[in-house]
Amino acid sequence: MGNLLRNEPHLTSGAWDDGSFGIQRWLERTPWQSLRDSNYGYGKDVAPPNELLWEDPLLNQIYKLDIATFLTAEKLSVQGISKLVSLAPDEASQLFMATQVIDEARHFEVFTRRLADFGVGPAERNELMDRVTTKEMKKFYDLIIEQVDRGDYVTALIAHNIILEGMAYPVYRYEIKYWSSLDAGLTQIIRGAFADEVHHVSYGEAFIRDLIAGDVNLRNRTRRLIADFEKLMTEVFEAVIHHYIGLYQMAADAHMDVMGDTMIFPGHKMANLSEEDQVRLLLADVRQEHAGRLATLGLVAA
Repeated sequence: MGNLLRNEPHLTSGAWDDGSFGIQRWLERTPWQSLRDSNYGYGKDVAPPNELLWEDPLLNQIYKLDIATFLTAEKLSVQGISKLVSLAPDEASQLFMATQVIDEARHFEVFTRRLADFGVGPAERNELMDRVTTKEMKKFYDLIIEQVDRGDYVTALIAHNIILEGMAYPVYRYEIKYWSSLDAGLTQIIRGAFADEVHHVSYGEAFIRDLIAGDVNLRNRTRRLIADFEKLMTEVFEAVIHHYIGLYQMAADAHMDVMGDTMIFPGHKMANLSEEDQVRLLLADVRQEHAGRLATLGLVAA
């Protein structure tokens, strides 16, 4: 009896494909590993949310606003990535995009479930999502949607898996810490979504790096698109400071006995940083991560 040739390729792909992005790997990475024994994104033994999240109206408000903000990005991703399945240029990319749709849909589901756990049904949730979508955020999202609507797989992939998902790295790290003293369940939900986003960015980097290496015109077009996104990213964070930082500061000030010792950034406790300073440090982290990603893609010097 002969040996099974498990190293033989079974999908059309490209040099970018190291075997990490198929459905078998998705099963091993997600339901069989990171989501094992979880229910709507967190384990059954996780401590319940702090009662302050119900007792303090302002804290309750920013908790819901934060989750609604997650949901604006996740809804955009479900809608955009589902279209990219049919646009993907090879079988391996089509299958990966199909798994990413499931990931994004799961994220949308777990965050809607968390809001519902706090009494926010679909109608109020949609109102919250509209409320947190500033005009700056809408411009950012519209540029992502434009790439998908044009049917350009490469620029749409950059928009979703390099820009949007890449921003999630520092934002999710920050949010995991921010809510860690108040809701271990939400922290675990975010951590699980973060793990998925890392995988999505890995595919985006592998595919785009391989493609633009030999195409000067595409590399220049990519640089121009990324420059537009960089400008919009800064505007999004500045808008958050303008519209919401006062609410967050008031809520945090009232509960520094619970939240103050959280090491929100390396070497910085929440008690020692204003909410505005935290957002500006977060933007600096986003820019640093973004620059590193561009170097990985070969778009700037390392």
